[in-house]
Amino acid sequence: MNDSEFWKMRSKKYNNLSWVNDKSFIDVFIEAGGFRDTDMVLDIGTGTGVIAHSISPLVREVIGIDKSQDMLEHSNWSGNKYFIKRDIRESIFCGEVFDKITARLVFHHILEDTQKAMDECFRILKKGGKMILAEGVPPSETVKDDYMKIFKYKEERLTFMEDDLVNMMKKSGFSNVSVIIHTIKQMSVKNWLVNSGISKENQDKIFDLHANAGGYFKDAYNMTVTDDDCLIDIKNVILVGEK
Repeated sequence: MNDSEFWKMRSKKYNNLSWVNDKSFIDVFIEAGGFRDTDMVLDIGTGTGVIAHSISPLVREVIGIDKSQDMLEHSNWSGNKYFIKRDIRESIFCGEVFDKITARLVFHHILEDTQKAMDECFRILKKGGKMILAEGVPPSETVKDDYMKIFKYKEERLTFMEDDLVNMMKKSGFSNVSVIIHTIKQMSVKNWLVNSGISKENQDKIFDLHANAGGYFKDAYNMTVTDDDCLIDIKNVILVGEK
């Protein structure tokens, strides 16, 4: 399955993923941004537009970009929201255009020229502007290898730790980088797998890796095993960097 086919398949059930619409995650992300009614915002990797829609009542305008037209077709093009099929690495905007740039669980999908993507975010931000970046990370170094093994059955992606993200932002020129830790409590592994656009065979392999994991893994994820599911705590880091 190529990249385009993967996102076409994933777009069909993307909004059913519990983490996508988790209110606590969205609320913390928005609070971190300190959005104002004069802000011009770019939401990169906007997907179905969940973050763009959440931000739009607070700002002047939001532009959401995504490389998948199939994901964008599940967004709502109305009001002060605009969605276009573009890749952040394409340099389609003039310099110093946006007051804020948002990216929630996007950068792990940017497999090539990842630093270039961050550099571009810095370039198109106004002086004094902010980038709000969120990524899911392993809960500890002790399970990083397990985390990477699990995701090999789901998709090709990058695995970050908190310091990797901080260093990437600083390398692009961001200063005063702050970090907020947010945990989604007891997320259903079954919900994640069923709605992730992967084969039933790989769903079963990933589920077994959770259900049959060692105690150190279950402790790191605060796992609860039920009759038909595994519930885990998901660690996210939200970084805010200033230009």
